[in-house]
Amino acid sequence: MLGVSNLNFTGSHFTWTNGKIWSKIGRVLANPNWLSLQISVHVHFSTPGAFSDHSPISINIGPQYQRRCASFKFFNMWVEHQDYKSLLFEQCHAEVYGSPMYVLCRRLKLLKGPLKQLNKLHFGHISERVRRVEADMEQHQSLLQDNRDNVQLLAQDHKLRLELVNLKSSKKMFYSQKLKCNLFKDSDRGTSFFHALMNQKHKKNFIPAIHRNDGSLTTSVSEVGDVFVSFFKQLLGTSRTTSPFDESFVRYGPCIDSTLHASLLANVSNDDIKKALFSIDDTKSSGPDGYSALFFKNSWDVVGQDLYAAVRDFFQSGQLLKHINHFIIALVPKSPHV
Repeated sequence: MLGVSNLNFTGSHFTWTNGKIWSKIGRVLANPNWLSLQISVHVHFSTPGAFSDHSPISINIGPQYQRRCASFKFFNMWVEHQDYKSLLFEQCHAEVYGSPMYVLCRRLKLLKGPLKQLNKLHFGHISERVRRVEADMEQHQSLLQDNRDNVQLLAQDHKLRLELVNLKSSKKMFYSQKLKCNLFKDSDRGTSFFHALMNQKHKKNFIPAIHRNDGSLTTSVSEVGDVFVSFFKQLLGTSRTTSPFDESFVRYGPCIDSTLHASLLANVSNDDIKKALFSIDDTKSSGPDGYSALFFKNSWDVVGQDLYAAVRDFFQSGQLLKHINHFIIALVPKSPHV
């Protein structure tokens, strides 16, 4: 495999035609080294015109773009650290007063700060940490070759081996979760390929150009975001005239039997709540709060009761706390590996 990938483009999808056959044979490819550069690139395929069968390609290389500060996201590798449980227990048993939904949201928010600090101290720049420990172990084992019976060197070798295994396991979990790629969930450590896929994903998610409402094209990074925000504000905030509800559809339509009717009106049990949550895959995208399903599964003995109370509170009151009743509009490119 060459390891190259297509860059996002605008304009014509088919880049060659003889009048009867239409094909996309024109492409702009980039290798992993180029993808690692945080530079905005806009590729545009124009129409062929009168003198060619091929669509001309224009490539606009812009300045280096700055990624926005990412919101909190729970990484599953944190649960393997020895200090994780103590941090969890301390923050999730903090004195918080309010409704059950507020108590849960507040405790989870208090936990974010210590988790960020844990990540910074023990998992930050994890690829560099792995390389550093590998270099230390190589140097140490060279010394061990000349002094094979040294108890201290043997103990240090065991310590470095364990540290490296844990770091590589955490690194694999980190990139598997970031990539959300089924192919690599249970694979061997493909570090260089992981990095290439990460860079490719970042480039694919970056939108360098968009058509305005008047049909013109803009490549301004700030304006691209403004166009999206404006579009969804109009989409979500537009009121339209609707037809009145016709009760006859309900009155004379098919109805459920009494048993199913009773089950729909039954109170939600703790078993129902736990079963629903534990059915979510560990690598599925987290909600707006940033916590994954694995977090709740692994921490169920600590946060389970708060979650039970919050869900029951919703069904009893019929109201949803503002902290929970919000969402994120995200443009997610489809991937065959998801």
